[in-house]
Amino acid sequence: MAFDDDLLAELDELGGDDQMDVAEGGANTVADIAALGEASGAGGIDEEHEALIGRIASSAASIHAIATLGRSSELRALLDDVARSQQTPVANRMVVGRAEDDPDYRLVLRANEMSARIAGEALVTHRFLVDHYRARFPELETLVRNPLEYARTVKAIGASADISKVELGSVLPNATQMVVALTGSTSSGRLLGAD
Repeated sequence: MAFDDDLLAELDELGGDDQMDVAEGGANTVADIAALGEASGAGGIDEEHEALIGRIASSAASIHAIATLGRSSELRALLDDVARSQQTPVANRMVVGRAEDDPDYRLVLRANEMSARIAGEALVTHRFLVDHYRARFPELETLVRNPLEYARTVKAIGASADISKVELGSVLPNATQMVVALTGSTSSGRLLGAD
C-alpha cells in the first residue's frame, strides 16, 4: 500500500500540535487496529469489527490520535530495512538453516504486520473523517465510497460555502464530480468552523 505523502501532511496539519499516540486509548488499541486490518484483508468487516471501528474513531480526540503510523519511527525503520534488503544482491543471500531464521523472512513478516496495522488505521481514520464531516455534507459518504477519495474530497471541499464551485478534477472521476457538485448544492449540511 503506497502512502500519499501530501495527504498525510494535510492530516498532520489538521491534527494540530497534538502528538497523542493511539496507544493512549488503551493497551489493546494498536492490537485492535491491526486486527481490523487483518479482517479487512481476510474477507471483510463484520458487525463486531464495525462496532470496534466506531468505538476507536469516536474516542479519538483528533486525527493525530488515529493516523500515527505515517510519522512513526517504527514505519521509517521498516522502510529503511526493506530498502537495504532490496539493495543486497540476490547472489549474496544465503539461507542456511530454518526459513524462519532468514532475515528476509522476518522482514516480510514485519512488513505484513505493518500492512495490517496500516489497513486498520485507514479504516478508523476514514470513520473519523466521515463522523466529523457528516455535519457539513451528510450525503458525501454515499457518493464517494473509496476512503482515500473521500479524504481527498473532504480536503478539497473543506469549509467552502458553495460545494458546486469547488474544483474536484484532480480528486474524483468526472461523473462523480458532477454528482457531488449537484448534491452538494442542495445538501442539508451546515458550514463548519475552522476547528
